[in-house]
Amino acid sequence: MLVGQTIGSGAYRFDVQSELGSGAMGTVYKAAFHKDDKVVPVALKVVALGLLGNQGAMARFEREASILKQLRHPHIVRLFATGHYRKTPFIAMEFVDGEPLDRALTRRGKLTWEEVAAYGRQLCEALQFAHEKGIIHRDLKPSNLMITPAGQLKLTDFGIAKDTDVTALTGANSTIGTAAYMSPEQCKGERNLTPKSDLYSLGVVFFELLSGKKPFTADTTVEMFMKHVHEPPPRAGKVIHGLPAKFEALIHQLLEKDKDDRPADAAWVARMLGEVEEDAFARKSAGLDAATARRADRPKRGSGVKPVTEADREAARALRGKKKRKKAADRRPWHERPAVKAAGIVAVLLGLAGTAYYLTRPPSAERLAAAVESAGTPEAKREAAEEYLRLYGDESGETTDRVARAFREAKARELDATLAKRFAFPNMRANPEGEDPDAYADAMAAIQAEQAGLLGEAAGLWARVERRFPEEAKLPFTLDEKRLRNARMAWVARNRAEAIAAVRPREADLDRRIADHLRYEQAAPLDPAKPDSVAFQARRLERYEDWEKAGRLWDALIGLTEKEPDRHVLYLLAKEHRRAVEPKAGGGDAPARRRDRVVGKVDEAEKKYAALKAPDASPERADWVLLRSALRDVVEL
Repeated sequence: MLVGQTIGSGAYRFDVQSELGSGAMGTVYKAAFHKDDKVVPVALKVVALGLLGNQGAMARFEREASILKQLRHPHIVRLFATGHYRKTPFIAMEFVDGEPLDRALTRRGKLTWEEVAAYGRQLCEALQFAHEKGIIHRDLKPSNLMITPAGQLKLTDFGIAKDTDVTALTGANSTIGTAAYMSPEQCKGERNLTPKSDLYSLGVVFFELLSGKKPFTADTTVEMFMKHVHEPPPRAGKVIHGLPAKFEALIHQLLEKDKDDRPADAAWVARMLGEVEEDAFARKSAGLDAATARRADRPKRGSGVKPVTEADREAARALRGKKKRKKAADRRPWHERPAVKAAGIVAVLLGLAGTAYYLTRPPSAERLAAAVESAGTPEAKREAAEEYLRLYGDESGETTDRVARAFREAKARELDATLAKRFAFPNMRANPEGEDPDAYADAMAAIQAEQAGLLGEAAGLWARVERRFPEEAKLPFTLDEKRLRNARMAWVARNRAEAIAAVRPREADLDRRIADHLRYEQAAPLDPAKPDSVAFQARRLERYEDWEKAGRLWDALIGLTEKEPDRHVLYLLAKEHRRAVEPKAGGGDAPARRRDRVVGKVDEAEKKYAALKAPDASPERADWVLLRSALRDVVEL
């Protein structure tokens, strides 16, 4: 914790003021940068201590600084300085007084197309500038787009950006970025990405900002990759009310699977967004002119001219000595007579009324329950469940119980995401209006304990949160706003406590799998993209007492799972074990200790082999299995 400390001295120093957020890569602080006679607020990004020996993470950190040095643009966060504090590298970037668009999206649900077009033009200017410098961002998403109170956009986080003039940090057939926003070519692991990869991500961002939903949702990263590569996106106009046709066409052009079918560059996208805005302005102006003209052309009252009535006509006939003509017999065919036509019109109106009733009558319980089951997104599932419960929540039975469970899960997930976002930014941790202050404080403390790996303490805090709302915690559902606010806090607390309780069984399962791996002599190479594989290898390394390397894998697992609610148990397991190995991993030369351990293991194996091959030995199959497994550990770990 660097808050309150000073980095550097004299006219060139940083006074660390507060913590802005932290993650697997490090911690970001707000600091006052004293440079000569000026003081500038900066965001000080300090790499996590656990990553100092991780060459890939350090390369990514240095890469971000190298790229930001090349980018001086009003819509790209600026780099002020780089350096080391007690051998820990840091970079000082422009402090943006605002909020990321993902937080604005959480608060508001979705943005207007006018706002998205305005932000989009600024973002395209930043992307075009970076692309002309040969730099591809590769991780475009709302959380990397900061908005100032004046409405200025700043593009941030170039940690995995790629400079096309140099070799990428990642090897062939690797994927870097956030799965929900990655282009098809990123998902396929193509090595030579182009700026059009960023344009695809831009289309995903536009779709999400306008609708509040991502175009694709999936339960696993692999499934998400498959959707980006093969599945056509939903029609934007069907889910975004009032979206101009030209804006919809632009989004779908950005989301083309083949990069050659996407727009030429970000500058072209900016021009199209400008045309969308100009077209809308022209339509409003034309509508105003037309409305004004119609008012001007209306007849004026008080002109002295009265309309001629039938009574006036009868009076004129009487003065001329004429009688009113008798109405001639109607000789038209029966189906053309007014009475028949009127009856037909009445019949049509009755039919329309019946159709309207049929279309507007409440949907059946079975239909709404089916909609809950088939919903493609968590938001759609929650909306369908809420409608069912509003109409049929009083009905008992398995269907209502199932829908109520889906509703509870959706509401708890929403609050869980909100709590996580608030915790990530200390200046937003103040108790929001309407929440129980004691429960909210305990929830923040519980999340802090989870992040520190203190799972017992966290479990106690979550239990205390749930106990604050004993009645609401038992509710299968509620649509009352006040009770729902308390109930969903209790539901979140219960879910979090259950996740902590599931850590021990998950750890036992890892140990069982490791035992099976030894018993059945199974190869288990590390797959760094799969959380289960990373956890398996980290636990093996602990048993092998390679604490430094185990710590690095637990860090990697934290990075893979911290934003994946469905993998929260693995995240908690990684946090707890990372805390446990920290004191064992420090000090000395880790590569040298690892080399000595390998030499020792090989020596032990040679002695065991000699003993088993001795003339008087009678080894059993299990003895050879253990020997081979020990040598496999040396190779794989």
